Amino acid sequence: MIKVFMLVLLSWPFGGGADTAVHEAYSKEIEPVAGEVINHVVSTHFEKSFSFAAAGDVLIHDHLYEDVATESGYDFISRVDEVAPYLQNQDLVFLNQETPIGGEELRLSGYPAFNAPLETADLLEYLNADIVSLANNHTLDRSTRGVEKTTEILQEKGIEYVGANASAEDAARERVVEVNGVTVGFLAYTYGTNGIPVPQGQDYLVNFIDMPTIVSDMEALRDEVDLLVVSMHQGVEYAPYPREDHVVQFEQIAEAGADIILGHHPHVLQPVDIYEREDGGETVIAYSLANFFSAQQDLDTKLGGIIEFDINHRAGGGGTTVEDVRFMPTYVHSNEYTDFELVPLADAAAYGLEDADAVYSDVQTHMTSYTDELEVVEYLD
Repeated sequence: MIKVFMLVLLSWPFGGGADTAVHEAYSKEIEPVAGEVINHVVSTHFEKSFSFAAAGDVLIHDHLYEDVATESGYDFISRVDEVAPYLQNQDLVFLNQETPIGGEELRLSGYPAFNAPLETADLLEYLNADIVSLANNHTLDRSTRGVEKTTEILQEKGIEYVGANASAEDAARERVVEVNGVTVGFLAYTYGTNGIPVPQGQDYLVNFIDMPTIVSDMEALRDEVDLLVVSMHQGVEYAPYPREDHVVQFEQIAEAGADIILGHHPHVLQPVDIYEREDGGETVIAYSLANFFSAQQDLDTKLGGIIEFDINHRAGGGGTTVEDVRFMPTYVHSNEYTDFELVPLADAAAYGLEDADAVYSDVQTHMTSYTDELEVVEYLD
């Protein structure tokens, strides 16, 4: 116990007589501050954290929306109840919206030129999507109006989007989301648009992969945010591993300052890597998160998952770290092209998947083939 003795000067107000000042001494007891109190103060005022989850392609084939059609619309939500809670519990959620959401006004259609019902936005909202990438090879399937309608319905739902833009002003807008006082910046790009040309004078519609542009965009955003996430839509469809030149490209993006890189387009799972940068930091690279909810029928295209991160930010220049990377595999059950249901892969045996345990084991081995720091889990906490 520490005793501090202080002298307190007590004096009468100035004026009239020469009063004698009175000095009074007293002691004050100060208790040592407990360690848990210090930790609480640090975590409250200097350290902030949140959970961040991402998943792959929301790819609305005609078989899928026809299967969920009702007399009043399209009920996608009832088909994702088994997986939705694992996203609804997250602080920040990112998805890849693979198809335009133009509704019946722009004529619904499936492959090869997609256009999904407006209720797709209800699905994204139900899955707790905070931001979605619109940069993919189907961005221009309904040309300018498709992009405009998609961004309009997302704005109505309060869902941010990145990678496609309704105007030049929209394209110039930074995509920054704040979570628990931590700022997260997003960028997204696609390799192409299936040969559909960008309308003249509307280059703003979609962000294409071009390394000088990507690096420039990252430099402009990097110092504005605590965490930088880059979404890349490219790769060889149905290939279980990324091409070597794509690995080099992803690592260049990591070295340029990306904390997390999320890959899409192959429609099948590719491994996750935790890449050690030259500056001593780490970048989590998910080369392909595969399909999340689609109607494709090969087993590998029915497998997807949710990758989850703990984001920790320390004030005062302490930096932001991505920790405890986990992956929960998912499975899209169907009877041919009906009865679609998105479920955890750990539950797939109950939905008729043969050798479900072996499939789960194969996914676990595959996803960790680049790093042993990824934890594959049956269910997220």
